[in-house]
Amino acid sequence: MNRLKFAAFHFPSLAVISLCVLLLAAQSGAEPRTGGKRYAPFVPTDPIMPISEVKPGMKGECRTVIRGGEIVSFQAEVLDVIPNSGVPSNLIFIRASGPVIDRTGGIAAGMSGSPFYINGKLAGAIGYGWLFSRHDMGLVTPIEDMIEIWNNPETIPSFAPAPIIARRPPSAVSDDIEAKWAALLSRDIRSPDAGAVSRDLWALSGDALSGRVFVSGVSPRMAERIGGILGRDVTPFGGGGSVGDRPKLAKYGVRLVPGMAVGASVAWGDVEIGAIGTLTAAAEDGRFVAFAHPFMGTGPTSAILTETSISGVIPGLNSPFKLGTTGDIIGIVTQDRPQGIGGRAGRFAPAAACSIEMTDVDSGRKYSRKFQVVQDKYLITNLMGLSIAGCVENLWGRSGGGSARITAAYSGNALPGGWKRTNVFVSETDVVSEMLHEFNMLNQALSVNQFQELRPFGVDVEVEVTQEPRVLYIEDVTVPKGVLRPGGRVSFDITLRPWRKDPYVRTYSLVVPKNVTGIAELLVRGGGIGEENAEYMEAGWRSISSLHILLEEIDAKETNDQMVMEIRGQEALEDQINRSRKGDPDDLMNDKLKSEIRQEKMDEGSMRVIRTNYYVDGLINKLISVDGSAPQGGEPSDEPEDIEEPAEPAV
Repeated sequence: MNRLKFAAFHFPSLAVISLCVLLLAAQSGAEPRTGGKRYAPFVPTDPIMPISEVKPGMKGECRTVIRGGEIVSFQAEVLDVIPNSGVPSNLIFIRASGPVIDRTGGIAAGMSGSPFYINGKLAGAIGYGWLFSRHDMGLVTPIEDMIEIWNNPETIPSFAPAPIIARRPPSAVSDDIEAKWAALLSRDIRSPDAGAVSRDLWALSGDALSGRVFVSGVSPRMAERIGGILGRDVTPFGGGGSVGDRPKLAKYGVRLVPGMAVGASVAWGDVEIGAIGTLTAAAEDGRFVAFAHPFMGTGPTSAILTETSISGVIPGLNSPFKLGTTGDIIGIVTQDRPQGIGGRAGRFAPAAACSIEMTDVDSGRKYSRKFQVVQDKYLITNLMGLSIAGCVENLWGRSGGGSARITAAYSGNALPGGWKRTNVFVSETDVVSEMLHEFNMLNQALSVNQFQELRPFGVDVEVEVTQEPRVLYIEDVTVPKGVLRPGGRVSFDITLRPWRKDPYVRTYSLVVPKNVTGIAELLVRGGGIGEENAEYMEAGWRSISSLHILLEEIDAKETNDQMVMEIRGQEALEDQINRSRKGDPDDLMNDKLKSEIRQEKMDEGSMRVIRTNYYVDGLINKLISVDGSAPQGGEPSDEPEDIEEPAEPAV
């Protein structure tokens, strides 16, 4: 079956198309307005040919780059003009010919955006071709449709930090909500671009196919997973994290020429994720249009535009494609629409930054890597974790079982002192994927949190990896015999065994809760094993109401490197009777946050959490007897309450 494809990429996933759900203020038509503001029309430097003047049989030329940066041309004939009920409104069916097409094997992925001229006038740009078919045929997106990209507002992130939002509103309903926004929020919001690409386009071949995205600096396995999120085939090279022996630079004053090779990237540096295409047209004010189809279909964006050098065109039965490397940053992509991308040369935007310091314990090697991701909450959530995991796996030079100790330190305008989390992961089959789950959880919690935008957004990651299973097993717990008193302290011995090493014994103590009587549990377990659920959330008694509380709740979530010791028991009968007689609903509901409950237990001494350098495995439950009629209190322990037990040298 012949399948329609982009010359470089395809349409957006549901995860990223939701970026533009609030752009209802943009109105289509000849005079788009938002709040009374008219968008400046896009006027290409080349004269244009309206689609109404394009007829079958007309001959013209396309301009593109097939080697280095030299722009070459090839001939093309109009076979038909195909009406389309969506966006773009028409497509020009062409057949390409000439020595350039003979050399490339046909219209190649990466020729997306190559301008098509008829009698010296710009008619449109190559946007589509077919797989497993004659590669000399393709579809051109009319320039009139591409110009309409600029009938939409731009959303360019500011370099200034995002304003701090108050933790609580001034009243039950904030007075600063304007009526028009209240009305908007009460409606079923849809993006004007979501689903705007007509299915008639796909009816031409029965299916939409993805083009290629280059993903460099990560392992091939994680590159494929990134491609899966973007819905595209992956080339695991070609990005070019640097230009020669230096990092990419931001360049001003670069002249945009129709037909030149350009790149659009959502991640760049030592990890790069992007596309290679062709610039279609430029205006005197520095704006441009390119690609002739969407990059990721996100609507407003702040991806970077780069110079690109083409190494060559790779022929193939499936489809030929350009192989190239991106260079310095020359502008910003602000529009990512069904009919192409648009942006501005010499303009730039802030990005989310990531640094990785990795130690391979087995080899003794240390690595440092840095990259940036477009300042987009959804792309940070979807791509940053995979990029970090893929970078670690690539530097480690292997996948599979092993151990990893990771500290992720996050920074942002609402985190003046920063915030970090340390955890240890062990897997017999795939330790990198194990740590990826946590990165995804943290990135999502912070970048898409409902309270506060973090701009600038940054994460610094320290990783130690080894093939050895760095596991500490809880083998036994010994408790002294006899009856204990509420409020008294009990000492106990824990037998611990590092993987394939001799066991050793540590002595700890806990305080019996004052309201516990009868048979109680002394529980010793690895962090996360048998961890209690957030009852307040499940019952609907309490919600998380600020970024500060959200981070406290994440802190309260146990990590694999912790050993948790706790005394739990039945509440004393007298306390139960008093509470039932009082009958106060607020007193009867357990509406405390997990972090608050945990802190109360730590303060009273009935819970202790010891951090190790191991993945702590095991759960042992010992029953103890508590005599509620005996006097409360007991002898204090000489053991310090804030001890951290390393157990063995670090990984």
